[in-house]
Amino acid sequence: MQEGQLVWQGQDGAERRAKAGETVRFGPGEAHKFWNGGHEPLRVTGEVRPPGNFEYFLTEIYASTARNGGRRPGLFDAAFLTTRFRSEFEMLEIPGPVRKVLVPVLYRLGRALGRHERFAGAPEPATDGTAGGSRDQST
Repeated sequence: MQEGQLVWQGQDGAERRAKAGETVRFGPGEAHKFWNGGHEPLRVTGEVRPPGNFEYFLTEIYASTARNGGRRPGLFDAAFLTTRFRSEFEMLEIPGPVRKVLVPVLYRLGRALGRHERFAGAPEPATDGTAGGSRDQST
């Protein structure tokens, strides 16, 4: 990490902090979320191995969030992206029961209503941890 304060939370819900000069590594399959923990800019250098769908997933999540007023991605977009790329990414912001019950319903409804057409060129998800991408993220 180059500048600022990185805060992250893993699946256990505990928040951890790192300052400039410290290294944070997220292992394969280790679900997490991270954000700027201070008021100054956060500058990090990161590496995702293999990179696969990481850029596509984040680009579409942020674009959907912008289309949806800037607070969170649209429901049908989130349902599509989290379902299609479930072998690679997990959105910890969505409570577990919602991910397991409501997201599949929204996915099917969005498909039936044609709400997923914007994702016609979406890359294939990883199925074995080598094609498409993985959860191995290092910040």
